[in-house]
Amino acid sequence: MTFGNRRSVFSCFLIINIGFSALLAIRYFSFLPEFPTDILGASFIVTSLIGQMALLGGILGLFTFFFTFLSRRLFYLIVSFLSSAFLFVLLIDTFVFAQYRFHINEVVLKLVLSGDVVDFSIVTWLVAIFSFLFIFAIEYFLLHFLSARSGLWGKKRYFVFLFVLCFFISNFIHIWASANAYQPVTISKSYLPLFQPATANGLMRKYGWIDEKSLEQKKALSLKISSNLNYPTEKLSTVAVNKPVNLMFLVVDSWRFDTFNAENSPNILAYAQRGVSFTNHISTGNATRTGIFGLFYGLPGTYWQNMLSNQKSPVFMDRLQALDYQLGIFTSASLTDPEFNQTVFTKVSNLRLRSEGRSPSERDKNLTEDWLQWYQHRDKSKPAFSFLFYDAPHGYDFPQDYDKKYEPMLDAVNYLALNKDTDPTRFMNRYKTSVRYVDDLAKKVFDELRATGDADNTVVIITGDHAQELNDNKLNYWGHNSNFTAAQTHVPFVMVGPDIKMKLQGKERPSITSHEDVIPTLMKHYLGVTSPLEAYSGGIDLLDKAENRDWVLSSSYAGYAMITHDTILEVGAGGQYTIYDLTNRIKKEAEPNYVYLKEALESVSRFRK
Repeated sequence: MTFGNRRSVFSCFLIINIGFSALLAIRYFSFLPEFPTDILGASFIVTSLIGQMALLGGILGLFTFFFTFLSRRLFYLIVSFLSSAFLFVLLIDTFVFAQYRFHINEVVLKLVLSGDVVDFSIVTWLVAIFSFLFIFAIEYFLLHFLSARSGLWGKKRYFVFLFVLCFFISNFIHIWASANAYQPVTISKSYLPLFQPATANGLMRKYGWIDEKSLEQKKALSLKISSNLNYPTEKLSTVAVNKPVNLMFLVVDSWRFDTFNAENSPNILAYAQRGVSFTNHISTGNATRTGIFGLFYGLPGTYWQNMLSNQKSPVFMDRLQALDYQLGIFTSASLTDPEFNQTVFTKVSNLRLRSEGRSPSERDKNLTEDWLQWYQHRDKSKPAFSFLFYDAPHGYDFPQDYDKKYEPMLDAVNYLALNKDTDPTRFMNRYKTSVRYVDDLAKKVFDELRATGDADNTVVIITGDHAQELNDNKLNYWGHNSNFTAAQTHVPFVMVGPDIKMKLQGKERPSITSHEDVIPTLMKHYLGVTSPLEAYSGGIDLLDKAENRDWVLSSSYAGYAMITHDTILEVGAGGQYTIYDLTNRIKKEAEPNYVYLKEALESVSRFRK
């Protein structure tokens, strides 16, 4: 084959693969809450789909073109492999997007590669490998097929013209939509991977083609992660604590509220009877990073990047160390992903970064045994703070010989097989078994507190970092970090302590509580901090008289939401927003409650200079 023929075959091969990728990418838009009915919104989706896939294909083609100078067989192998890899990654990304509504990114890769946070079954790996090999076989055959029929492809320039036209039309539409905060376009742009359409707000403003009011609103809602910190807003005032109590956070990763009951968690429930349960408790995040962040900082998870950049520890941990608390930090998954070792525990020396073990359940077991050893040999003349963070429900994991299983049950979780019609019963039974396993481990912790007599001098916080959806809202959401409905944010929350019930006796409890409330409550009542709560937290005092709570904030890796009793206002990092009902359906014609919104914006900006 001459070089000219090979180049022609390669061009045709590239055009066909752009078509393949566009067909795969159609799946992204099937998850739009509502497909645009206006011409502009629909045109943007069609042209951006074709234009973006052509751009990505063109970049791959430019890189691959250099291999056309190799021998024919080597050329076929390399080009087939690279194109297969591109289509395979795109295919996997559609599955990631289906469950989480964001694309493969650095965070996802870190979680997968860490080996602690995301565990895939052997079935999932086999399906993935087979899929790649199947795509590779098709690509290799396609090259041979085109080589034998190279004379049939003389109209390639029409396809190139179509690709270029779609690319420019989608960008021109977005330039106008960005200048006018036109949400049917600005929201749908996030549905395509690596898509960064053009903006020209300066030019549009020059000619008066811009909606200043809408842009100002969007700017106010956007996250300002580069701002300097003003945390706390003043030096904290404190008084001496004569008899400090022990403190414990017992946190279960991915713990659904509906499994906090006598069937799934009998030991935790029994211990909870010693204290007070708050039944409408919303985590500060739908993911571990922001859920744990809010629990320790008493702030919205939107401050994560600021704290990480400054390696600023929470005032709660600073106060514990000032009072010479012994710190027992015992987590199943690694404290380096997310970077809790550089945020929450940045000042903790000799930090235990992770538990040993080949599975979440094995690490949870070792976590418990390690804590027991530490607790029994600690300096009993000093107060102790324990953080036990269990992971088994996050991985739907438990020992193979565990005898308290719920049946029928999935043998293994295959994420690639999930869709909106999947029956969650067997999935839920596996999940509930993992919760029951952690409950059995927690019993050992509670037994130790009782045996030592420390139960009467220990304030225990029992909760989850976030919840875990199993397609509860019938929108094909599985897991977490993908929406802010109760299925992903409503977690159990219990405070047990020597005087908790007495402090709340005769008082009405808040109608809705948050992880933000934990730190101000502990700092005020147990750690001798007399400064106003708003100087270091966005939360309320759970042991004081009930406040009228109309909304709480929860955040993800990419944005945040204001959750009220009947709506969810979800805001992207760039300030674009959507109003949903509590089942994550768009509320048509709904407008934000601007009184609530003003309060929420003050909360996410108070500790920034």
